[in-house]
Amino acid sequence: MKAIVVDKDYGSVTSEELARVAAAYAAAGIEVQLLEYQVSAAQQKEPTEDEIIAGCQGAQIILATGNPPITRAVMEALPELKFVQRFGAGVNSIDLEAAAELGVIVLNLPGFCAKELADVATAMIMSLIRNTSYYDREVRKGNWPKCQYLLPPDVRELTLGLYGFGLAGRHLHDIFHNGFGTKVISCDPYVSDMVRAQYPDVEFVSFDELITHSDIISIHVVLTPETTHVFNRDVFKRMKNTAMIINTSRGPVIDNDDLTWALQTGEILYAGLDTVEREPLPENDPLKALDNVIINPHCGSYGVGSKKTQIQMVCDLVPAAVTTGKVPARCVADRAVLAKKTGYEFV
Repeated sequence: MKAIVVDKDYGSVTSEELARVAAAYAAAGIEVQLLEYQVSAAQQKEPTEDEIIAGCQGAQIILATGNPPITRAVMEALPELKFVQRFGAGVNSIDLEAAAELGVIVLNLPGFCAKELADVATAMIMSLIRNTSYYDREVRKGNWPKCQYLLPPDVRELTLGLYGFGLAGRHLHDIFHNGFGTKVISCDPYVSDMVRAQYPDVEFVSFDELITHSDIISIHVVLTPETTHVFNRDVFKRMKNTAMIINTSRGPVIDNDDLTWALQTGEILYAGLDTVEREPLPENDPLKALDNVIINPHCGSYGVGSKKTQIQMVCDLVPAAVTTGKVPARCVADRAVLAKKTGYEFV
């Protein structure tokens, strides 16, 4: 069998880690190759559909370290394709409906970096509230703005609103409710009754209640048509003028142009962004000029524990499927394929 890493230059996985994956695949009789495609050394770039199609002929497995376009056209042009393995949780660049229809099993890594995402959200929330990033920048410029800029509120008296109550949101709840005593509310119509029962202190509310009652909104959802640009100008108008928004999920959940407008006009007060709609952020993007914004280069999943889990899961999933015929159902992103005859047992 042949597996191809289609985005080796994306930057989230090292060459040493890819070598470890290749060794695990080789032990299962799978040859791993790296797709060569046009990429600028100064900027990450995903391969195009045509580059993937041309470079993956005869492959049974595609490995995606980033978010390459695994579209219907790509999968239809690769009739031998059996698996697409993401090195993360997000699968928004993969046509899951087409994959299931074509019998392609799309694997992701649910929850592999949940603690790390909660940690980076915490770091952003506290840095914005306490002005630490602003003060650091000013001191480095030669200034000494002692007890100036935004007057920090007491996080213990605020309401943290979680848009999505998956693992990362639950870890963030534990940090703020158990650590600070912060009130936590959440909007998640898909959360199970069992999870709700485990968090009796969390008030589950409508989206309208979330945006109007929260002092801090932290986003923990996958990117779908339902969540794309769900935070837009109309929503920012209804949020508190003192509100903060944190995004460690997917950039397009927030309309970044509308967010810039909201911050510039005072509709909301702060933003912490691990991910943005256009990555890398354009050189002259106005968000870069705002002091009440923290921007990271989409690295919330980066950490000792998450990297260990990430690479181990990738080393295990497809090789185990090939050697045993069994696939963990919780790691299958195109859920409709579970009902199809693929030659593999979902466990």
